[in-house]
Amino acid sequence: MNTPPVPLTSSFSVYPCSKCYKDLQQCDLTLPKCSRCAANGFECVYTKTEPKANHVSQVLNTMNKVMDQWQDSLDRMAKDFAQKTRDFGQRVDQSFKKKPLQPFDWKITSTNKGLSVESNVNSFNDLSKLVDQFKRTMHISPPRGSEQSELEEFDDERHRMAKAAELDDTSSIHTSSGFSFGVWNSWSHPSQDPLDDHPIDITQELTDSLVELYCRTPCCSSVRLPIIDTTEFLTRYHSPDPSKRPSTVLIYAVCAMAARVAFQIHVWNKRPALETPHYNIGKALSVAYCLKGREALAECFDEPTIDNCQATFLLSYCNHQNGYSGVIYVYEWISFTMAQELGLYDEGRVLNTRESILVWCLYYFNTWHRVLQGVSTTSTESKQFHPSCPLPPPQPKPHFEFMDVDLTEPPPEMIDYYVYTEWYCLIQLQVLRHDVMTRLLQAQALGKQDTTLARDLLAMQDRLQQFYDTLPMEWKNPDLESIALDQMALGTTSCYYDDQQSYHLDIHEFARFCILSVHVYYNINKILLYQAFFPSDHIPTSQFSLQCLYTCVDAAYAITQTLDIMVKHEDECNIPLLGFLFANMVYVKLLNYNSDQYSEFAQRCLEQSVNVSKMSKAYLYDFEMTRNLVGVMEKDFLKHCKSFNFS
Repeated sequence: MNTPPVPLTSSFSVYPCSKCYKDLQQCDLTLPKCSRCAANGFECVYTKTEPKANHVSQVLNTMNKVMDQWQDSLDRMAKDFAQKTRDFGQRVDQSFKKKPLQPFDWKITSTNKGLSVESNVNSFNDLSKLVDQFKRTMHISPPRGSEQSELEEFDDERHRMAKAAELDDTSSIHTSSGFSFGVWNSWSHPSQDPLDDHPIDITQELTDSLVELYCRTPCCSSVRLPIIDTTEFLTRYHSPDPSKRPSTVLIYAVCAMAARVAFQIHVWNKRPALETPHYNIGKALSVAYCLKGREALAECFDEPTIDNCQATFLLSYCNHQNGYSGVIYVYEWISFTMAQELGLYDEGRVLNTRESILVWCLYYFNTWHRVLQGVSTTSTESKQFHPSCPLPPPQPKPHFEFMDVDLTEPPPEMIDYYVYTEWYCLIQLQVLRHDVMTRLLQAQALGKQDTTLARDLLAMQDRLQQFYDTLPMEWKNPDLESIALDQMALGTTSCYYDDQQSYHLDIHEFARFCILSVHVYYNINKILLYQAFFPSDHIPTSQFSLQCLYTCVDAAYAITQTLDIMVKHEDECNIPLLGFLFANMVYVKLLNYNSDQYSEFAQRCLEQSVNVSKMSKAYLYDFEMTRNLVGVMEKDFLKHCKSFNFS
């Protein structure tokens, strides 16, 4: 059977032909003649006539049809690329060479003049620990003269030892795992399960209910995408003045988001068992509102407003949730273009908090896409998405004692504090992750000609430590063991409904969720920064590489245990399962070591990652194509270990 030809962009026009435009008739935009002119013998001429709203709608519909036809071709290309990535990673892993270091020793003694250090140090690990202790306990004034020169020599020696220690091992930036950095190529395939045909009647009452639900479930809305001030939005929605109400496309986008998550989890899921509570009705509702939003967007395509910009971004996110990955970049680019036309990327433009979080979230998701593709992040498009203004830091935590907070009605400012602080942290980590990935991919291209990689990674490790040092104490190093043993919290969730179907937010659990999410992404960054310093095919021999290995294992296990708690103990609505990808990169490396202890530990953690993922709400309702993701993880792990017992 011959493969049908893939339609090219050159086969279509984005403007209607002059004849159809003049007659106010639909034009199918095909080149060199549209079907109407060809059938009637009309002269068909395409000119850049500014299209009307109905023509824009027509263009979008044509784009959607073409993109549907492209999808099969893209899937085939993605599979080929994923296989080439795996083959390349295996070739890279075979190039490692051991470089053991000479023995070393050092000691610190205290004198009446301060600390005295005697050393013939060859290990960066022990030297860096000493320097970190100094930085945490002492304030050092900027040195002068010879003191400056001595410190510069000291720092140069620190970097020289790190470079000499395991520079060859930095070629392991791609692990032997087939999904290491190129997971998106396999993950983003359309869902294999077609959506059941259930008629959806969109009524005003349903729309009102979904808007209300969106604004009262921050665990399902603001935490996922914090671009809308829900208090302000709800006030505008109920305004008697039509000019103050949100745009139609924004209302539909909000309903699509609320239907997919909050309605499915907190409303439909609570129905009696005989009414099939686990049917994914939320997806059907969300798709219906996404289609309504697309129609409304076609009418206001050339009218950039903050409402329309937010709406397009939400539609992109909802299509990702619903498994339609082929169109999310189109919506994302439209949203970005609107933000540009609104001046949100202009140099010197002072943005308010809501505008700032909008452009930074566009950067955040665009960068994640590039990281998961495993492609260079130095392209012109990547630079365009980077905002020109910094994200304002969070305001101090409101002065409420937890015991004094009414659990049924927590203060809005308390909710806003945790949502904004979490996202401020996630965006800071993403900026660093962007820089790390860019540098690692550059090193992959340069190979042994890259002589500054170790120095650059060490500097980024310092930046990550500075980020951690500036976190409020409440957000640092959560006690996972205590949380896991907290029987009072077992099976609880951030939000719930009472017998009167009234929504309530447990601020204690909500705060814990936000903190645990930051903890997961912080450890993702630690893995990326330290995994390049230990090999994929043998146990490290130097102290420096061993310490990097232990750091990564600790970070990976922290991610695994945190996600286990969030799924089994907290039963949260939005679990960052993406953390498993990076934790499992470390475990797959351990499987390659000739050590039963490492292998047993790695196998147990890999098995746990899949089993926990399958227990999550994200897997149950296939949020963000989670079932595809888990399928990729499971298939990849089975190649490395034949004794899995996935439940």
